[in-house]
Amino acid sequence: MRMATHHFKNVCPRNCYSSCTMISEVENNQLIHISGDTSHPYTKGKLCAKGYTYGEKNHHPSRLKFPYYQEVKGSGKFKQITWEKAFELILCEIMSIHERYENFLPIGLYKYTGNLGVQHFVAEQFFSSIGETTKIVGSPCASAGFEAIQYDMGSAKMSDPSQLKEAKMIILWGSNPAVTNIHLIPFILEAKDKGAKIVVIDPLFTKTAELADMYIQLCPSTDGALSNVLLKRLYESDALDKAFLAQHSFGFDHFYEWIDQMDLQEYLQICGIAESSLELLLTWIIEAGTVAHLIGIGLQRHSNGGQNIRAIQALAAAHGDIGTYAGGIFFGRGDTMKFTNQQETSNRDIDMNKWITQGQPTLEMMWISCRNPLTQDPNPRLIQEHLMKIPFVVTVEQFMTPTAAMSNLVLPTTTHFEEHDIVTNFWHDKIAFNEKALPPYYESRSEWNIMNELAIRLKQFDEELCSFPIYSSEEEYLNKQFNQEIFEHHKIRKCSDLRKKSIPNMKETTAWRDKTFETKTGRYHFYSVEAKKNGFSAIPKFTSGKSPTVEHPFWLLTPHHPYTINSQSFSIDLTDDGEAFVGIHPKVAKMLNIYNGEVVQVYNSQDTLEIKAVYSAQVPEDILLIYQGWYQRSQIIVNRLIPVLETDMGENVSGAKGIAYYDTFVNISKM
Repeated sequence: MRMATHHFKNVCPRNCYSSCTMISEVENNQLIHISGDTSHPYTKGKLCAKGYTYGEKNHHPSRLKFPYYQEVKGSGKFKQITWEKAFELILCEIMSIHERYENFLPIGLYKYTGNLGVQHFVAEQFFSSIGETTKIVGSPCASAGFEAIQYDMGSAKMSDPSQLKEAKMIILWGSNPAVTNIHLIPFILEAKDKGAKIVVIDPLFTKTAELADMYIQLCPSTDGALSNVLLKRLYESDALDKAFLAQHSFGFDHFYEWIDQMDLQEYLQICGIAESSLELLLTWIIEAGTVAHLIGIGLQRHSNGGQNIRAIQALAAAHGDIGTYAGGIFFGRGDTMKFTNQQETSNRDIDMNKWITQGQPTLEMMWISCRNPLTQDPNPRLIQEHLMKIPFVVTVEQFMTPTAAMSNLVLPTTTHFEEHDIVTNFWHDKIAFNEKALPPYYESRSEWNIMNELAIRLKQFDEELCSFPIYSSEEEYLNKQFNQEIFEHHKIRKCSDLRKKSIPNMKETTAWRDKTFETKTGRYHFYSVEAKKNGFSAIPKFTSGKSPTVEHPFWLLTPHHPYTINSQSFSIDLTDDGEAFVGIHPKVAKMLNIYNGEVVQVYNSQDTLEIKAVYSAQVPEDILLIYQGWYQRSQIIVNRLIPVLETDMGENVSGAKGIAYYDTFVNISKM
């Protein structure tokens, strides 16, 4: 007899532009099918390749089933233990620390965005509830860009991306949505069908560049120079928005004093583009009237990344693009973390970059969740050395990642099919409820369950040591995270409201439509006193970044692979790229006598990788490309080559400057 089929609505909680809702079909507690949710206004029933393989990943044989403990980190001598034993080990360590130090400061939390669900901020809430602990803070992602936007506009707002289907012109600055934001492509193609010009500006000839009307291959980290040049030429062509500059901006005259002194040919040489390309781009901008500027996350992963973004948005503002329908800056929203548990602050914050380089302060215990630093953070060998010195490391995971393997205690956690949650989005601003469709895999537990059970036991030991509120279910816990700010923004007060509404129908918004900005003057700042106070240029002028050297003549760019997201999709073979490879221009490879498919050395002063070389004409002659992530077969960790080099900005947004991943320079040679 056929089992009854049950349907559930789930939400992908990955750190991604889409946060797709999906329909899961379950029979006899088995996930048998996944499909896209056609009611979602942005994703419209389509999933990416990774999303369609969630079923396979959910019951993958390598998935962790039980808690595991090893006394010596890295020994590989894990023993399966019970949850009771796991809680006993954790409580013993917590109480020992309190007894020795009379506080919990030697306990560190190392967490990021491996899961963006509201439930997964429970770790921050728990460690804040026991008093002041230590939190490793900073964002390797987009903090430089968000800080840059704040200097000139006061906050990071963004128009509804669906407006792009009506755009007259779209410029993609280092943005590759054909790989990283696939649900945006239909809107871009619709605009193109209606006559919009699509321009891609990127050092790499990407999948998105294949769709463009114009592709400009500029030198890495010089987007700000091109933006300043374009603004200069628009001024000379009398094509700036004089009304906006007069009524809604501050400091433009001071900014243009510098722009006027620019040498056009010098800056074109910096960018590596021809004047004819500049003039054609200029003509298209003038003809379009309004331009949408899509800025990629990778663009600000340079030591001058924040200043480059300030230059791009200055171009958009002076041209009159900001505050217009289907125009302006599309980078991301900075106001999506509104739930109560996303605002816990009772910790000693330690700059991530300083902790990686110095290993200070001394910690006795580290809790890692939603993060795999030994593949994703810079200089993982240093991080591994620090972890080895910490007496007790706990990692909450679904698979035995390199980070989990270097832990004492590994706790198996649930997937989004096995827990209730709420997921917001930093791009399209929709919010959705994730239903529990399956029982936990073997002995996996949700992060809320882990922290709730830990709090119960800690309170039993000493009620005064922990103020974490105890709830009977995940949904009850989630309901307590709603607040007035959430209601004002999304018009919902509890999980059941989300169940009824599915995805709330919010009015399509145009950021800065009233031209009133959240700066001290209420105007757009071409001259930022705040930026100057923090040690940056007051004006959004191009600032030179790092460059290759004679010893290390190649840029190393490490973008996302089309079929993985960081280290989270390693277990599913979606391509033939089972092992890492370095993309190199055929002309350069032949000059170095490197054959296609040959194993070579890619190296700098920090480390050396032995890796397969693959010819690629899409890679410029002065760039090498290695997709970032976790390559389980080859055990290659590309971030071993990435130094802890800071971006210019980010500290005032996330507590630490961002990581200049793309200012890594290497050499390559035959073995």
